[in-house]
Amino acid sequence: MDFNKFVNELKENIKLYLPENYENAEVALIEYQKLNEAYTGLTVRKDGQAIAPAINLNNLYDFYQTHPYISMSTMFQEVAGVITDATVPVDPVNVYDILKYENVKDKLFIRVSSAEKNKEMLSDVPHQLKEDLAITYHIVIAKDRDGLSTMLVTNDLMEKYGVTSEQLHEDAMKSCSKVMKPQIYSMGSKLSEMVEKISMMLSPQEKEAMRQMVEDMPFKDTFIIMTNDQSVDGAGVIFYPEVMENMGYMLDSNFFILPSSVHETLILIDDGDFDVEGLKEMVTEINATQVLPQDRLTDEVYHYDTKDHVFEKADRFVERQKEKEAQVAKSEKAGKEQPDQKPKTKKHDMEL
Repeated sequence: MDFNKFVNELKENIKLYLPENYENAEVALIEYQKLNEAYTGLTVRKDGQAIAPAINLNNLYDFYQTHPYISMSTMFQEVAGVITDATVPVDPVNVYDILKYENVKDKLFIRVSSAEKNKEMLSDVPHQLKEDLAITYHIVIAKDRDGLSTMLVTNDLMEKYGVTSEQLHEDAMKSCSKVMKPQIYSMGSKLSEMVEKISMMLSPQEKEAMRQMVEDMPFKDTFIIMTNDQSVDGAGVIFYPEVMENMGYMLDSNFFILPSSVHETLILIDDGDFDVEGLKEMVTEINATQVLPQDRLTDEVYHYDTKDHVFEKADRFVERQKEKEAQVAKSEKAGKEQPDQKPKTKKHDMEL
């Protein structure tokens, strides 16, 4: 069964597997364009329901294709279960409140994504470019133990709000650290925390082996992880107001910024021992082997110059330093080649 037939079957027959109170529900297919991801979504909205959760049919179809023993009837039952169990995090009144800018300006936060991978989506979205990264603006709808619900600010929505992209950016910079609080910790402490979380499922010998493995990791205290308090789409924290400046002050050094994923970045002190090309190769390999495609940011490595307060691609920093060194050498050479000129004797100095 191809994807289109799979989608149409679900759309036409899903209500047969739903309770009676879904008899008059509206079934719709919506093409979603999100950061790093595009998919066909299925929504089933009952009368009086302002919004309904969307089921990613692309992921569902991939699952169906890789599990040939599962029948379509089972797929229908699974989808129906997701629909009936889903809780809508926003009541209808709040949905309409979202259309008023004063109600959302304090709920704004930023995300970053690859400008190249999201070129089509960015044409309809207010954004700022930082090298090849795009800062976009989002509204937190709900944040609780069940997860995070957000909404992307599009050009149409910004126009309805009656604000400029500059105003949107300014307000997002004011609220982002309150809405999605920054979290910074060493890789070693994060790994130790993960071990503690799963320690109840391990035997004493396994627990000790894992702790020893973390202790023996060569870079566990070299990298600093930067994300938000949800650990979701936290790579944007690096662009929070004064974060790079404060990090440079804390480290007392320039530093590299490695895009671990859209969820976090890694900070590495620039002590002169790291080769930029080697770091880029490491990021590229990790992206290809350990990061899901929809979670990848870029294969680039970035750099922050604490003296000049410049964020840039790391190889551009290297080029800029070479240009500075060449300019200094040129100035020093010109100074050495300047002929010594003895001061002329003043007339009155000769009159005794």
